[in-house]
Amino acid sequence: MKPKTKLQKQVVELSKHLPPLTEAQKTYPYEHLFKKTGYYWKKGEVWCQCCGCVDEVLKPLLAVSIGVGTHICPQCGASLELEHWNQSNRRYSNENRIYSIIQPYKGWMVIRSFDVQRNNTKGNDTRLFMSEIYQNWISEDGKEVILGKKYTRSPFHFYWIYNSEMDVKFHNYKASGYYEMHDVFDVSGNYFYPTIRVTPILKRNGWMNKLLNLNVSVVDVIRQLLSNPVAETMVKTGQLSVFRHMLLKKQYTIPYAHALNICNRNGYKIEDASMWFDYMDMLAYFNLDTHNSRYVCPQDLKAEHDKLVKRKRRIESKRKLEERLKEASQWEKEYKKEKGRFFGLCINAEDIVITVLQSVSEFVEEAEIMHHCVYSNQYFKKKDSLILSAKDKEGKHLETVELNLATMQVVQSRGVCNKNTEYHNRIIGLVKQNIGLIRKKMAS
Repeated sequence: MKPKTKLQKQVVELSKHLPPLTEAQKTYPYEHLFKKTGYYWKKGEVWCQCCGCVDEVLKPLLAVSIGVGTHICPQCGASLELEHWNQSNRRYSNENRIYSIIQPYKGWMVIRSFDVQRNNTKGNDTRLFMSEIYQNWISEDGKEVILGKKYTRSPFHFYWIYNSEMDVKFHNYKASGYYEMHDVFDVSGNYFYPTIRVTPILKRNGWMNKLLNLNVSVVDVIRQLLSNPVAETMVKTGQLSVFRHMLLKKQYTIPYAHALNICNRNGYKIEDASMWFDYMDMLAYFNLDTHNSRYVCPQDLKAEHDKLVKRKRRIESKRKLEERLKEASQWEKEYKKEKGRFFGLCINAEDIVITVLQSVSEFVEEAEIMHHCVYSNQYFKKKDSLILSAKDKEGKHLETVELNLATMQVVQSRGVCNKNTEYHNRIIGLVKQNIGLIRKKMAS
């Protein structure tokens, strides 16, 4: 796209005058980004991926398989890690990396990205290739302009058009229910040149090279440091986990800022921001004092977090049970009309008692205890289903049984979380033995 705004036109003009790469910047990716590999062929040849030399080696196949030793290439002197080359019909090997250099220029932060390739064809020298493919320009107030070469892509291919001119581009992540296309101009997964220079403003605002290790967009890191005082504070106070959480959530204002200030005053570093914010939400849920360092700066965050989770789960479970019992009351009359004739039915054995669920409220309780869907799937509404509960002599729930009244067959018998118990076959057998009793109740 042609530049339209004043900022875009300025970047296009500045881009023409960027200094060329130094020799160190040019050679770095070939020395550090590609493995020094020697592909081992069955007949004892080693194909060096650093220079293309093919050398013979007296090393057994098994030694290569278990990674014993290396091979020194006689041509380039590289110490090669041997790997099997199992594609005997393929005589070429191509690798590429996206390599970025971070530098300042005329008050802007510039991230220059290059497609770097190492191409080998057996019998020929290694060919090295580098082409600049896009640039991310970030102004002193955090605005971004992207310049990039043309490319073509689909779910099945991606190609840069290296001989095209750079023009204005935009971030372009795309996804559908069938495929996902990454953002071409996101530098997050790129390999970076280790020497990084920044503008005085970015350095003043807290830039440090370890911010590259946060596994988030470096462009977002720089933009937020240049434009967001909260981001600057998080970095300067060492709350890098909180800063990363901001960027991942794209939430550039911090909730519980007062609590973060308490953490900073007490020298408390938040190691897991996601868990800490969840913990703060639960403190607020229980009306606990989020201005108290005792709560805000826990020595064992995970233990305190898990304790509140369990407490909240109990409360929520009780509330849901009350709601279900209230909902169940409206079906009691209809359920009694349909299945009332079976109420009082009891099948006794030495250590097992099987009874019919006598109310919809009992369906709720059965579902809560057994952790299955006897209530949520509304078995109390099914006319041909009779639901029974099997317990031991102490009243402990064993299994829930469904009997089909049309066929007089046991459809299913389920224990806790739908698992069978050691009593499973006996329970089904007891129900089958008492089908006659059930028929009598049905006829009454």
